[in-house]
Formats: sequence, C-alpha cells, structure tokens
Amino acid sequence: MVTRDEVAREAGTSSAVVSYVINNGPRNVSDATRERVLAAVAKLAYRPNAVARSLRSSSSTVLGLIVPDITNAYCGELALAVENSALERNHTLLLGNAMHDDERQAKHVETFIAHQVKGIVFIGSTYGDEAFLAATSRVLEGSKTPLVFLDRSTSEFGASTILVDNRGGAMLATRHLIEHGHREIANFTGSSGLSSVRDRTDGWADALTAAGLDPAGQQRFESAFDRYDAFAVATAMFAAGNRPRAIFSHSDEQSIGIIYAAAQAGLRIPEDVALVSFDGIKEAGIVSPGLTTVQQPIARAGALAVDLVLDGGSGEHDTQQREMLPVELIVRHSCGCR
Repeated sequence: MVTRDEVAREAGTSSAVVSYVINNGPRNVSDATRERVLAAVAKLAYRPNAVARSLRSSSSTVLGLIVPDITNAYCGELALAVENSALERNHTLLLGNAMHDDERQAKHVETFIAHQVKGIVFIGSTYGDEAFLAATSRVLEGSKTPLVFLDRSTSEFGASTILVDNRGGAMLATRHLIEHGHREIANFTGSSGLSSVRDRTDGWADALTAAGLDPAGQQRFESAFDRYDAFAVATAMFAAGNRPRAIFSHSDEQSIGIIYAAAQAGLRIPEDVALVSFDGIKEAGIVSPGLTTVQQPIARAGALAVDLVLDGGSGEHDTQQREMLPVELIVRHSCGCR
C-alpha cells in the first residue's frame, strides 16, 4: 500500500503538505505545489485511509445500516432509499444483514462503531421490538453513535424513530374488503412480537368492529415476513375445509406467497379469495393479479432517516425525535376491483 510519505517524496514536498492538498486544508497550498501533489497521487495510485482519517478528525462520511433480511424485497427497497439519500449528502453506506440473529446483528453494530460511522440506521430490529436482545444491547450500551430506528416503536439508547401509520393503513385495507361485501376477513400476520404487526392487527380489528363484525370470530394465520414461509402457511390454509374468502395480509412478501399457494390449490384471486396487502413494494404492481396494497412512503422514510442521523445526530442523544408518516391505499385487482 502506498503511503503519504511516498507521495511526498515523489512530489518533492512534505507529508503535511500532501495532507493539506488531500483534505483541502487547513492551510493553503500554492497551485504549483498542489499540481505536483495531485500528479504524484495519480502516478502512485495513492488511496487515503478513510478510517484513519476519521479517527484523526473525529469526523466520518460513512453511515451504518442494519437490515433484518436483505433478501426481503421491502428491506431491499428501503435500504436502497437510505443509500440514495446518503449519497446525495456525500455519505456512503456500510450494510449489515442481521438475518434475524442477535449475535450477528451485534457483530455488525460493533464493527460500525469501531469504524466510527457517523450514525446507524436500523430497519426494524432482530425480533426484539420491546427491547433490544442481549448481544446488541451490550454493544450499544454507552455508545454515543447517533441511532435511528425505522419501523420500530421503541427508542431506547436515545434513538430517533420513524414509523408509518400501520394502524390506519390496516383499517383502510380491511374497510376496502368490507366495501366489497366481505364479512369473513382473515388476518394473515407476522410475528406478534413486532409493534407493526400489533398495530396492523388493531387496524384490522377497528375496521371490522366499525362494520359491526366481531374480530374474535375471524380466522388468523401467522408466518414470517417471507414469501416462502407464507406460501407454506397459505398452502395449509387453503387445504383446510374452512378457507377464508378474503384476507388482509400484513406484507406484500407474504401476499406473493399467498398468490402462489392459491394458484397451486386451483383457486383464483380475487374470484375465490380476495386479497389486500401492506407495504407497496415495486413487485406488487407486476404480479398477477396486481396487489391492492397499502403503500408505505419508502423513499421519504429513507431520506428522513439520513436527515435525522446527519442533522439531528449530535452524538449526545439530546435530539431524540419520533416521526409518523402517512400511507395510502393503492387499488389494483387482487381485492376484486377492475
């Protein structure tokens, strides 16, 4: 690896002057000297050590992002939104894929902190919604790194949180099925340990109650936020004698699994089973039938997360914020609309 001293020798100047050129200060350098240094940098293919530079300056242009499962389309789209917003503000991203494993998540966080990232954005957290699980908690305890949680109600460690209107969106989705004449609407959920799942279940129940229907009398099914697990659960659901005529699904990922399970069972959506979903991933618009879904403001959430880290992240955790973003129902064909 080429060092700064080697660049200085090539340019016929000091290492300090090389530093002033690379960092644009703190002292001025003549145009002729700057040109010699830049020519030496190009000739030797010198690459500054960004980690060492941030350690010296107590400044970083790198953010950390933790996702629960990067293979999940919603997580991938939200991660891209965060990355795009970071790049617009001249920051890059380190990605940690937790895969719902606390120890794995903790290792990523520990690496981010060791590299002195400017802040860390969490998309959800590894199935520890009420409180972080033990390994991650140990790493974060005492850290001054600014934190932002996306889609997670709890904000321990002084973090800011960004939520969407999960309850209101679920109520919109369920009410739409009721307006189609359905009175039996199954609730196809994720893990009950997640606040988003609880809020969406409450919204589903609100809509039923407002229509004079008893939520306790409705069918409920649970799978991971994963199309493959949802496919397995839905396959068993459709094979049972009392299959639902309408389903409110908590995520587009699950809904895609439900669509494939219905096709395998010889059922048509929406003619045999109406389906309304949540998230609004791009794939929802191209599957067949097109998914009627509650659209989350994915790009806006990603941009806001970066803003909170860079503008609100003092490192002293005195700027904790809580943001609630609106959602909208995107009507396609899976519900029965033409």
